[in-house]
Amino acid sequence: MRWEEGLIVSCLVDTDVCIDFLREREYARTLLRKWLAKGLLSVSAITHLEIYAGMRKSEGSATGAFLDLMVTLPVDEMVARSAGEIIRHLKSKGITISPSDSIIAASALFTNVPLITNNISDYPVAAISGLVVVKGILFA
Repeated sequence: MRWEEGLIVSCLVDTDVCIDFLREREYARTLLRKWLAKGLLSVSAITHLEIYAGMRKSEGSATGAFLDLMVTLPVDEMVARSAGEIIRHLKSKGITISPSDSIIAASALFTNVPLITNNISDYPVAAISGLVVVKGILFA
């Protein structure tokens, strides 16, 4: 996806990989450097919510600085509608997905970029047409 000023977004980074980066796990640092070489990194606004809900008070400055380096994809009406359609579609197949994960998946689909995560089971790729999920820890 092209972002402001013609810059290209290379991927959407899931919350778990962001947390691993902030916890200084080497695979996450290597992984994000590789994807950054292809274009800008992005996160969903939901990732901000999930990270801030679980972080320690002392981690606020570093967390904010890290997230500010990424393109934050907003949860607008198009993403919300798409997320709702994902939930409805999966429910009809007997598959459950959390609202947060459906929004993150919808953001990746709407932006047309791969989702980088280690939580592959959270995103039933076979049932979500067009979603590309890359397992982060194997890619690094």
